[in-house]
Amino acid sequence: MSTTAQSAQSWLSDKKPTAPEVQSVLAKLEARIEEWSGDDDKIQGSIEAALILQTYLDTGADASPPSQAEANLDNSQLIPHAEPIELEESIKQQTFAALKAQLGKTL
Repeated sequence: MSTTAQSAQSWLSDKKPTAPEVQSVLAKLEARIEEWSGDDDKIQGSIEAALILQTYLDTGADASPPSQAEANLDNSQLIPHAEPIELEESIKQQTFAALKAQLGKTL
């Protein structure tokens, strides 16, 4: 099986490797790419896979997801009394027309 961006992405999704594991595979891919002396199109999959793995490491995608307590968002103050106000149709039209004029667009 050849190495491709898709196989790298699948490996990351399915196996959920640690950062050191990803770094190890990335080092092997980089060595393969550096030593390659054949056609460029035959090594392209390894290059794309290496880019995927490097991006994964750079973005910290291997960091643990936030706990449930950290993930909860209190949006109770966004809409007072949890009921949005209802605008009259004429006000909606005026606001939309003003926005179109501000943006210089004709929709």
